[in-house]
Amino acid sequence: MMKAILGIQAIRMRKEWKVLLAWLLLPLLLTILTFGMLTKLGDESKVPIGLVIEENSTLSDNLVQRIMDTDYLQVNILDLPEATDLLEKHELDSVFVIKDGYEEDILDNRRSQLLEAYSSNRSFAYFAVVETISSYVQEEATRTKAATEIKDLYDKYGSSEEWDREEIFKTSKKKQEEKQLITTSFSFQWTPTETASESTSLLSVWGIWAFFQIIATLFLFDWVVKANSKLIKVRWIFTKISLNSYISWNLLFYTILLFVMDVVTIYVLYLLDLASPSAQLFFSLLGFRLTINILAALIAKNFTNSFYYYISTIAISLILTICGGAFIPIDSIISRWSWVESFSPVYSLLHGGFAYGFLIAIMVISIVKGGIQRATSKFPTKKLS
Repeated sequence: MMKAILGIQAIRMRKEWKVLLAWLLLPLLLTILTFGMLTKLGDESKVPIGLVIEENSTLSDNLVQRIMDTDYLQVNILDLPEATDLLEKHELDSVFVIKDGYEEDILDNRRSQLLEAYSSNRSFAYFAVVETISSYVQEEATRTKAATEIKDLYDKYGSSEEWDREEIFKTSKKKQEEKQLITTSFSFQWTPTETASESTSLLSVWGIWAFFQIIATLFLFDWVVKANSKLIKVRWIFTKISLNSYISWNLLFYTILLFVMDVVTIYVLYLLDLASPSAQLFFSLLGFRLTINILAALIAKNFTNSFYYYISTIAISLILTICGGAFIPIDSIISRWSWVESFSPVYSLLHGGFAYGFLIAIMVISIVKGGIQRATSKFPTKKLS
């Protein structure tokens, strides 16, 4: 039987190989294109600011590094005349000056006018940037004051243990990282990462790929709709192969073919520094592939008209990806009802899991529907006039 199925596929491939190749490559190509555009848009949406550094010291260098590491800021290190000139031309949103004597003022606990700030009538993000930079300065000032107080206590009580200022700073920063009140992430996820408290990114490369892949897989399975159409369905009565057997063997063929393409996708994204191959990722992709292919075959078998099937596939793809957290975070829902994770193939893919609940559900539905169809075919009903 498998030989006969492969023979049928060979005949189809001679005429439709270009369409098949297109649906195999389109998800990967569209993912790279879409993700590249979104990343470029994210870079262009950064707030351009000018930074004038009048002092080179440990504390000022730390502040500069904190500002440079801020995701939504595009920092340009300039001298004051050039920075103010660009500000007047509205090429910069605002300008900040780290004044000479910054470290000395911090160490002496003088916190007023540590920085100078310039803005224009078009500085739309000025107040947000001021608050961000002010929080960095406040942290350093508070940390420095704490270090001074600790050293004074050592001197007052004559403690034999001696900590230098840098050691106190490091300990303070370590405690701050461990006791973060709020952790946010507004970024595009380049690679899957595992952390103790994993933050949710705005958009994932695998989320984008999953959306295009679900559409491509559903469109690719239109052969089930054609085989189930009213004109073709009658012919299965006169063949040795039943429609269910034809779908089952072809499902195996397409699952192997598409999973090979999934593996190629992993390595292409790895070469582009967008993904990190791992055993967990391969396992998740295999589960995703099995689930989506069986779902595609199950859905397509309920259609006899290709047009209505194509329209439905787009809606189904959107529902699966949105409910799977590809575009909108659903971590709060998962934390409340953890069982939801096992019924979302997209969420499981994004988090290195396996949607076994969803897979079992569609397999049971497929078996039950197949059994009902076999039963009705053995006992046909006759309409009496």
